[in-house]
Formats: sequence, C-alpha cells, structure tokens
Amino acid sequence: MAKQRIRRKPTHKQMAFETAVRNPERYIDILSAVSEFEGTILNDKNLLKIVSKLYLNGIVSSNEIEITENTKLEDIQDQVIEVNSTRRADGGFPAGYTSRFWTYMRTPSELGFVYAQYNEPFKLSAICKKLISSEIDEQEAFSIQAIKYNRKNPYRNVSNDFNFFVFILNVLLELRKNGKSLSYDQFIVAMFSKNGNVKEFLTLLENNKFKDYDAVFDFVKNEYKVNTKFKTITQDYPDVVRRVFIISGFISIRFTGKKLIQINESKLTYIEKLLKFDFKLSEEEKSVAIKYFDKLNTQNDELFELITSFRKEDVIDGEQYVNKIYSIIEDYGINEEIIVESIEKIGTRRTVIDEFKEIPEPLKLEFFISILIALKYGKEYAIRPNYKADHIGKPYSHAPGNKGDIEIFSKELYWLIEVTLIRNKTQQLNHETANVIRHLYSNEEFDDRLIKYLSFVAPTIHQDVREFFDFSIVRGKSNEYDVSIKPYDLKEFVDITMVSDNFDDMRNYTNNVIENFKNNLN
Repeated sequence: MAKQRIRRKPTHKQMAFETAVRNPERYIDILSAVSEFEGTILNDKNLLKIVSKLYLNGIVSSNEIEITENTKLEDIQDQVIEVNSTRRADGGFPAGYTSRFWTYMRTPSELGFVYAQYNEPFKLSAICKKLISSEIDEQEAFSIQAIKYNRKNPYRNVSNDFNFFVFILNVLLELRKNGKSLSYDQFIVAMFSKNGNVKEFLTLLENNKFKDYDAVFDFVKNEYKVNTKFKTITQDYPDVVRRVFIISGFISIRFTGKKLIQINESKLTYIEKLLKFDFKLSEEEKSVAIKYFDKLNTQNDELFELITSFRKEDVIDGEQYVNKIYSIIEDYGINEEIIVESIEKIGTRRTVIDEFKEIPEPLKLEFFISILIALKYGKEYAIRPNYKADHIGKPYSHAPGNKGDIEIFSKELYWLIEVTLIRNKTQQLNHETANVIRHLYSNEEFDDRLIKYLSFVAPTIHQDVREFFDFSIVRGKSNEYDVSIKPYDLKEFVDITMVSDNFDDMRNYTNNVIENFKNNLN
C-alpha cells in the first residue's frame, strides 16, 4: 500500500509538467490504450494489466521486454514488474510499476483529462472521450483544458495560484501591440511568475536583459532563490511546457538569431474568444483531486460550440498552401538536398533547420514530404496536408480524422499520400491499411477525379502490409476509377520523387500486380 504522504507547505515554483513525456501528442495513444479501463479500481492487480498493455501496444518500451505479434498481456507481466522494480513511489502510487502508471497520468490529471488515484475508480472526462473517439482533435482538446487549468492544483504543491496559459497569452498579446515577441530566455523567466501579473512581468522585461541561458539562470537564482539544476530550469521544464502551448495552437516559434515566441496569428480570434471564457476554481477544487477533476469536466458544451465554429478556418486550401510552401522554401533557403537530409534526420535528435525542430515528428514527416513534392512538381498541383498550420505554414497539430495525410490534386487527378512513422507490422495493419483505402474512395470532394493514385509510405513495408495493398489493387479493378496504388518504404519514395517518376511508378506497380494475379489464375 502507498504510504500516507505528508504534504509540505506550498512554495512558489517554476511552471512545470511531467518531463518523462516530452511530446504531448503521445498522450493521445496513451489515453486511447488505457480508456478500456474506465471505471476500473486502480489497485495493484489492475494497474499491472494497464501498465503491461502500454508495453504491449508499444507505447512504453524496454530492451528487456520483447514484444511479438503473438505476445499476450499475461506473457510479459512478470517482466513488467521486474523492469520497474526500482521506481520510487510517486503521486500516491506505491513504488514499482504502479508509479510508472502515474508518470503517464500526471499531466493528463493536471489538465483534467482523467481522474487517476490509487485504489479509486479510473475516470475519463468528456473532452478526453471526444479526443479518443476523434470527435475533436488534439489542438482543440488541449486548448480547451489549458484554459481551465490552474497552477495551484491537487497535483502541484505550489503557491502560484493562476492560469499560466492565460498569463502567457496575455503577455504575448501585449507585446504584439508593439510589434514585439517573447524571447525564449524571457519565457523561462516568466515560468517563475508568482502571481501571473502581466503588467508586473512586462515591467520586469523592460528593466532586465537576458542575453543567454546563463544570464537567465543567474537571474532566477538571485530573484527567486531557487536551487534547481541549470538544465532543469533552462531546458527540461521550458521544453515540455512550450510543447503544450504549441499543440494547443497558441504560439508559433521563430528563429532570428534568438528563439522567439509569438502568438499564433492563424488562431488569434479563437485565442481572444477563449480568453473571455469565464472559469474559476474554488479553494476546495484546487486542493481536492476529485473536485478538481469534476470542475474541469464542466462547461464543455460552451467550449465545444466554440471549437466547432472555428473548424472551417483550420482547413487548408491546397492552392493557397502551395504558395505558403514556396514562401517557406524561399525564407529558409530550402533546396532538394536540404529537404532530403531533413527527412533522413526524422527520428533523431539532429535537425537541419532549427525552427522545424519544434514540429512533432509525425507532422514533420508530412510537412517535409509536402515541401519535397512542391520542389519537384512546382505549382502544377494543389497540396493539402491534413494538419493545422500556423500563419507561416508550419504544422502544429493534426486535423480531425477521416481524411488522408496529404492530398495532391488538379482538375484531372487525385493523389493521396499516406505517411506513417509506425514500424511495427501489427500496428501498420491495424491502424493504417484499411483506413488508407477508405480515405482514397470516401472523399466526396474528389468524386469527379476518375484518375486516382495512392502512395503508402512507412519506414519499412512488411510483406503482410504489401499483400494487403496488392489485394486492394486487384479488388479495386472492378471500380469505376482508374486507380494506381503502391506501398513504399520512406527511402524508396524519396528516391522516386527525386526523379519525378511517382505516377509512372505507381501505374507500373499496379499493372504488375494485376498481371501476376492473372497469371496465377491461369
């Protein structure tokens, strides 16, 4: 059993979220995986099942736990206990695998997506359920919950009693009036604000200059009497908090010698309306976990109405977006060599263009492929990725589902490019294949394009996945459309695109599959 925690007297601290999960996009898969346990009592037995499922789904990994397509939950439970045996108790959960669960639930709890307390029923909020079911997307979900969030809450023993998101957004809006941005150094200092007073903070900026991380570290040590490590203050906490701002659609990042934070102009009106949202927490709601969860699970209808009213503005116009891509190509000096190298570095910690480092990996691949297509085919085709982009054209969030990843089209043809970073065969088959074929045929906007192409692009193409698409080619031959399909590993797709041979290559592959099928019948 978890020991009763002795709560220390709250103090003013730096703004922070759980750093074990840097990319908030990961929470979508995490919440989806654990959603079947809604209503389950979070005791040791059930927590072992939940944590084991996270390993089984590939959301959590360990070199000591081998997962194959035949692995079952009970096969790995002893290993899950062993690899987590050194983890300390945390968040009211006992040491070991149970506290591992809390690592993945801390931030969703703070943002009101879930209620996860040891030996109590597991609860999902209404917004969490809409996110899991793809009724809303991650930008909508995180922005809604961010506007309800409070720094002083049952999961943070701090004296800072205000909404940090509201504070920073108001700072950015004030700076915007004078054509200014918030430097990343200044953002770090803002994370130490005791009361969220915008005017007070702007005065602090006027009276102090921060040339680098060292200057920031010295300032906060002297001003706020902190003894946290340099890397934690200047890198770890700012990194994870900044990412929540980005996925919420609140900010854009620019590099002009220094990293600058600006309001996301494409969501400006949405942000201004969110800031008018009246949401207040009582002292009891700030201190009692179930009260906090219940409160953050209110006023959803009003906010849901707001997000749906802005959806049309988020849809990318394919013809206009080509022009934005060309502006990006020009502004950042992008050529074929740079974009190919950028694609190759996805999944590593290295980057070619610093400003694109901020983009989540799956979106980065879609973005880079869109740029590559524009470089090779010019403005011959409209390019419409299924993501939300800021005013510059950089993606920050996936758009709602039921559409393909990248749509390339003209008056004559429709080319769907479906890209994924998933390597696991089972996950590719379960989550990508059938959806891709449905996306190809279900978009009514392109019903009149009788010539259709589909490129499925993944780091590696498993034989079972290839056979699925081959079967889809044969089955689709009776269709009214002229359809060409080919699955590609990422390198092959880039190589084919570099010689502008995509359409011939897809046609040849499709014809070969049909020919082989006929020969096998004979």
